[in-house]
Amino acid sequence: MKTILVVEDEFDVQQVVADVLKDEGYEVSVCGTGAEALRRLSESRPDVVLLDVMLPVLSGLQVLEVMRKTPGLDRVPVILTSEAIPRTAHSQSWQLFLKKPFRLEQLLDAVNRLSFPDGRG
Repeated sequence: MKTILVVEDEFDVQQVVADVLKDEGYEVSVCGTGAEALRRLSESRPDVVLLDVMLPVLSGLQVLEVMRKTPGLDRVPVILTSEAIPRTAHSQSWQLFLKKPFRLEQLLDAVNRLSFPDGRG
């Protein structure tokens, strides 16, 4: 079973996204801060990270920067979510970007493409 780490500080969004992904057969773990995300990532490596840019404590971009410098996490696919494309992030640092508000179909398409890059989803 493919695993997704959802890092989102808005509880309602976090719950809806987690429920939709679980309904699609993914194992989902959620957290609401960048610091908590890094703790979770140090314990286990998900197949995909859905990462909000605007987070308390550490921003999503700071989490992404740590991930890209950490062996084992440096190649984990990341879907960034934000209301605007962050100027300071480089396109090579994440695989996909979803502009908020996104449709659930867009989310599922993005997660499926990264979870099953060879199309066997």
